Amino acid sequence: MNEYTYILDIRLYHPSVDPEQVSQTLGMTPKNKAKAGEPRFTPKGRRLEGVHSQSYWSCDPFDMRWCSSHERSVDDALVDILEVLEPHSDFLLELARDGRNTIWFSSHSNRNFTIEIPPDTLARLAALKISLVHDVYQGE
Repeated sequence: MNEYTYILDIRLYHPSVDPEQVSQTLGMTPKNKAKAGEPRFTPKGRRLEGVHSQSYWSCDPFDMRWCSSHERSVDDALVDILEVLEPHSDFLLELARDGRNTIWFSSHSNRNFTIEIPPDTLARLAALKISLVHDVYQGE
């Protein structure tokens, strides 16, 4: 197996939910959050035009940051995240009715690599209406 690095983030989007409610319900501290209707800002705090059209909440649930595939597989990390999220299935399914639940999986490597997510893990994601988004960073 070729080595690659990756990071996983939970990202939730909804037309109106208060991000504080997401934090309290899931018991996690967000990395980023925005409430629908609030003014927009850059990550450095500069004011942008307009307001957020939807609420947004994101979290690196175990503060894993970038991990090596040799240290921990993506599937193992996804299973750990699912174990934290599954007790909140009613809340996540409610959010999914009007919004979008995702786990962003960003990866980076200087070589070709393969990732396989087993059917059981995919079924658990689907049961919570969570999409898996893979964002690939090309190596140099």
